[in-house]
Amino acid sequence: MIYDITKMEVENMKQRYALLLLSSLLLLFIAACGNDDAKKDAQPKDQEVASEEVDKQDEQMEETETNMEDAEEPEEALGNLEGIDTDNDHSIEDEATSDEELKLGEIHGVADQREDMEYDAQKGYYVLELSAGLYNYTNTQDVDEKWVAFALPDGVSVPEVEEIPSGLVTVTLPDEHTGVALKVPNVKGIGSESFTLELPLTGEPDDNDPNENLYLYNVDGNQEQAALIGEIKSNRDIDFSVMEDNS
Repeated sequence: MIYDITKMEVENMKQRYALLLLSSLLLLFIAACGNDDAKKDAQPKDQEVASEEVDKQDEQMEETETNMEDAEEPEEALGNLEGIDTDNDHSIEDEATSDEELKLGEIHGVADQREDMEYDAQKGYYVLELSAGLYNYTNTQDVDEKWVAFALPDGVSVPEVEEIPSGLVTVTLPDEHTGVALKVPNVKGIGSESFTLELPLTGEPDDNDPNENLYLYNVDGNQEQAALIGEIKSNRDIDFSVMEDNS
């Protein structure tokens, strides 16, 4: 009798465990279905957010392209060798006030020929291999977007030829000499910037009052104007006398 009761209890326990297991599986199934529904509900929202981000990026790209199209074209190298309008009284419109504060005594200009000037018979002009630049001797100022100018002797000019270097214009200096103005790279604080170029020249020097000074200018390429900032310390070593031989 004891054995039979125990057997019945075991059977009842098996049934209870079976029911409990079935209930657990059912709950898990219901939970999984709920998660799938939640994912399905969330998916359209995620797609909507992603679509809005794409639209924003497209708008930003269109705005950037529009700004690029509206931007001004880069300033071209000036080639007006008849001489641009030169203002030697500091009255160029919108001239930076910082230029008036430049310590010109701390700025030193250089314009030196590197080799003897030679005459190119085929091209019909002289070629001056020139080294030009600026030295700034103080950290209290920068020399930005400036042009250094030197005088050509009376009777000498720059011809209208294809070999004219970029960043070059002719100006009228304070003493009425024709000058060549060259754009110099920016000098930040104490330092120097220099460059070399080949300058075509024609004519014959005829100057009883030579000007060997150097000058600092602002040049407005859009309006083709130049404004004198002032005379600077200088080292100029150019021999034009060879032009008297083949004129």
